[in-house]
Amino acid sequence: MKYAIFAGVVSLGLLAGGAQAQEGSHNDVTVSATGVFQKSATGNGVTQTATQEPGLLATYRYFFTDHQGLEFDYGFTRFNQQYTGANGAASLPLSALGLTGTSLSVPTDSHEATLSYVYRMAARHRLSPFVSAGTGLWVFSPQSFASFGTGNGNTFVTPDFVYSGGADFAFSRKVSLRLGYRGHVFQAPGFGIAAIKTGNVAYLSEPFAGLSFHF
Repeated sequence: MKYAIFAGVVSLGLLAGGAQAQEGSHNDVTVSATGVFQKSATGNGVTQTATQEPGLLATYRYFFTDHQGLEFDYGFTRFNQQYTGANGAASLPLSALGLTGTSLSVPTDSHEATLSYVYRMAARHRLSPFVSAGTGLWVFSPQSFASFGTGNGNTFVTPDFVYSGGADFAFSRKVSLRLGYRGHVFQAPGFGIAAIKTGNVAYLSEPFAGLSFHF
């Protein structure tokens, strides 16, 4: 569904004409609300997922032409990383954490910082679609393992590949509404604990909506 919506936005942007709302500005800053939806990752007898939570995203863009530029993003989300045994407690090494059950939930602060190449279409029109791709880091900082019988666990840092698409809907030459979707690919967090490490990659969807200020 999200791919059909994005295709429709791009098509409208290519057809839109005439109504010039921006002057091909070279800088903009955006503050967005996000939703975070992490898909499950399975490996080593453990399935890792996360709760679905809102977040915040701050973006700065610099365009060296009307269409091509660079984008820096910083995002913050607080959610629970969850680990479940695939075959029950007998085969799951969560006993190493002093647990009697088959699951573990870790309250986590997450930080994303990425740098991307961005290409925008119809830069001088009221509707301006864009796509981007880049890389950076995800930082997962656990709040506490103490309630689960262990004080172990460290901040987990992993490289992040990110891609995005969306559109700016201009209210004026200086302000626009930005709607889009960001996709992330990174190593599933394990916090340095072998008992909950899946050894697999995780995929995260991040739709966003915010206000952009052009200058």
